[in-house]
Amino acid sequence: MNKVILTGGSSGIGKAINIFLLEKGYEVLFTYCHSKESAQEIENQFPNAKAYQIDFTSESEMAGFSAEIEAFSPDILINNYYNGTFIDTYFHKTESEKILNDFKNNIIPTLQITQECIKIFRKKKEGRIINILTSSMQSPAMGTSVYNSNKAYLLQMSKSWALENVKFGITCNSISPSFIPTDFHKDMDERMKETILSGYPLKENLESKDISNVIDLCLNGGKHFNGNHIFLDASHY
Repeated sequence: MNKVILTGGSSGIGKAINIFLLEKGYEVLFTYCHSKESAQEIENQFPNAKAYQIDFTSESEMAGFSAEIEAFSPDILINNYYNGTFIDTYFHKTESEKILNDFKNNIIPTLQITQECIKIFRKKKEGRIINILTSSMQSPAMGTSVYNSNKAYLLQMSKSWALENVKFGITCNSISPSFIPTDFHKDMDERMKETILSGYPLKENLESKDISNVIDLCLNGGKHFNGNHIFLDASHY
């Protein structure tokens, strides 16, 4: 198994995962929306990388990507994409339209992509699904209700994917990293970042290599390593 679909692979955690896989020799078809320069740099550096620009809110672009998935015939799917904000506002101040739009823009595309990949995996009698979630689900910060609820939805879905597909040689595992500063958190108050770090047992930020090590486990842990939800948080909570 060496062909990977990686959503959101040109920045942040996704970029780190992407480079890890490419350096290991995997062939990676990764998506991006706005980070064109970064995506091109990755393609230029690695001949086994293929960038695919897509707006997941566009039905026509999603249809095109589904055809691309079928042509690529992946062995591995890593769901990392998320387009939204980590910290927004208090739940009671959150407009219902915001809740609905974030779900439609993030969760529905992830479900559709996973469905397409599972169909291919079942024909091959093998496959790997890895979902990048968040340890914030376990101890949420104020203002993160929409983000955390979307990630929690994917966690529950991943349990079904693991159960329904294991007899076809397909495993599904989820990884919930602790806070790691990326472009996703660029609008976050620096004092809040310092507060999070000060309360963390190791007093140091998680690094991309820590996530990559667990990615490797999910890929190569065998058919019995299935249905796991791994917290990368130094037993913080």
